[in-house]
Amino acid sequence: MVVPRDSASAPAHSEVAWRPAAGLILVLVLWCLPLCTTSRAQEDELKKVPVLDKITSGGPSQQQIVGVVKSVDLESEVLNIDNDNGKSTEVFPLKKKVHVVTADGDKVKLATLKPGTKVLVYFDQKGDRRNITLIEVLAGGPPKKKAPPS
Repeated sequence: MVVPRDSASAPAHSEVAWRPAAGLILVLVLWCLPLCTTSRAQEDELKKVPVLDKITSGGPSQQQIVGVVKSVDLESEVLNIDNDNGKSTEVFPLKKKVHVVTADGDKVKLATLKPGTKVLVYFDQKGDRRNITLIEVLAGGPPKKKAPPS
């Protein structure tokens, strides 16, 4: 005996066939979603311009300052310089191997720097760290050793 179906209680034939297809599509979309976001991130990485990243990343910048030596502490490796305008004191970490030259280009030892010597300090600054590259003793610096008369 065939029992007639109530159209309200049983799904239609086309609706039953659609459910597995919808489930398969949903699984494919969820599976591909991480792949799409990864490829976009890789494309964004390729679009970066390295030169601009270095400029904006706060890389070292070369600077210079003219001033008068306030103090040189070779044990603590600190150099204090009164700024040329006299309004501030600049503090630099000091390495024993830093090059010190006169205005004429003659090399002198770091120990010759005395308070009151006018200097031009070249340094690199990255963030709050300073690294002296060269100290040039200007006019009025320590006197040069003179050759004894013959």
